[in-house]
Amino acid sequence: MPAVLSGALVALFVGSLTNTIVGIALPTIAGELGGQDQVPWVASAALLTMTVSTPLWGKAADRNGPRPLLLAALGVFVAGSVLAGCAPDMGTLIAGRAVQGAAAGGMLALTNTLIAGLVPARERGRYTGWFGVSFGVASVAGPLIGGLLVGLPGLGWRWCFLGVVPVALLAALLVRLAPHRRPAEHRGTVDVLGGALFAAAATGLVVLLSAGGRAWPWPSWPTVAFGLGIVVLTVLAVLHERRAPDPILPPRLFRTRTFTVACATGFLLGAVMFGGIIYLPQYLQVVRGHDATTAGLLMLPQVGTMIVASTLSGYLIARTGRWKAFPVAGCALLTTGMVMLAPLAPDTAPWWLAAGMAVLGAGTGMTQQVLVLIAQNAVGPGDLGVASSAATFTRTLGGAVGVAAFGAVITTRLHTDLPSARAGSGLAGDEVRSLLGTPERIAELPPALAEAVRLSYTSGLGSVFLLAIPIAVAALAAVLLLRETPLGTR
Repeated sequence: MPAVLSGALVALFVGSLTNTIVGIALPTIAGELGGQDQVPWVASAALLTMTVSTPLWGKAADRNGPRPLLLAALGVFVAGSVLAGCAPDMGTLIAGRAVQGAAAGGMLALTNTLIAGLVPARERGRYTGWFGVSFGVASVAGPLIGGLLVGLPGLGWRWCFLGVVPVALLAALLVRLAPHRRPAEHRGTVDVLGGALFAAAATGLVVLLSAGGRAWPWPSWPTVAFGLGIVVLTVLAVLHERRAPDPILPPRLFRTRTFTVACATGFLLGAVMFGGIIYLPQYLQVVRGHDATTAGLLMLPQVGTMIVASTLSGYLIARTGRWKAFPVAGCALLTTGMVMLAPLAPDTAPWWLAAGMAVLGAGTGMTQQVLVLIAQNAVGPGDLGVASSAATFTRTLGGAVGVAAFGAVITTRLHTDLPSARAGSGLAGDEVRSLLGTPERIAELPPALAEAVRLSYTSGLGSVFLLAIPIAVAALAAVLLLRETPLGTR
């Protein structure tokens, strides 16, 4: 069991690392390959495919057992990492990130499924604490490793992708030691149509939020067409799932209030959590002027409290069997953290910024893995894969929506503020865009234009935190509706 748990933790670590390691390198990548306008897609591509693929991995695990599916996900992850690490242009990098995300969706969901099939829910609290630690360590290691790789001569940002390959291979060797428990019977044919409809609806939503306001104005026919298409696809998916013999996301599970509220809360928290992880490192570089390594170190208050809160909450849940207090307190802390960071400015006191990050980290640590445990406890043994993937699916869908929407807010603010500053600088538009990638290049801008970039980016990020406050409040309200049911002992 220790070796299997280690394999699951390493797989979860490397799957989480793919989202956190890239944030610190985004300004450098944008400066080398294509500019700031395409930065949101580097993050959104992986979150999008992670979201789309997660229910498919979970359903396949319920039909074939989690071990072979987790090994397959690790293999696909290695291929995507190599593609992204060798990318000659932004398009290839985004494609590699998409492959990485599709595999990471399986890794994040199937690690929970693998352990859930071996450990009863009452004892699983201790393991969910370790999973939270793995995610937290990935959050620490991502910015730090990314910063070191970007700054070290002879390596650079490409090793943010190539460097995870040996870690994924190590996880595969350990996961192979797990027992293979394949279900005795299949409940129907594979629900390909249901998976395709859900994937198309989720893809359309993220594309709309990413491109709206940039590729086309919000009040325009493309926005209306995308919106109607998303609604139609979602309705068709729900209708099909109600009739499918073995649906990807069984509607019967959503008749259980605990399961439904856990998934809904995960969606809201995903938007808040991923927005903070992706864009705070950019603020530290673009606005504060720190190098990538220093920016990674400055993220320690957030990820440190995340590790402590996750470990402590998992231990207390396993000891007492009570769990509701932790997501309630976590959502309250997330709301407080967003309120603290909403008035962000270029000269915000470092201690206040660190305190806001620490509060966000503690709130995240108390909620993210506990919600997966709650969803698993609300279903039968035959639906553990679906429950794990549904909890992960809603969280990553919220993250994809949050990153895309918040990225659109920041980009729109840059496009609104910078044209007049650019005109006064005497620089051509293309030249300015090429200088927005790294702190070093921003420092090369004329002082007035550089200050305009910093002010505009800070204003956009402050709007992001302001918009996240009602989302965090909604998550708190949803958690308060949960009924605390006993954790299973089988």
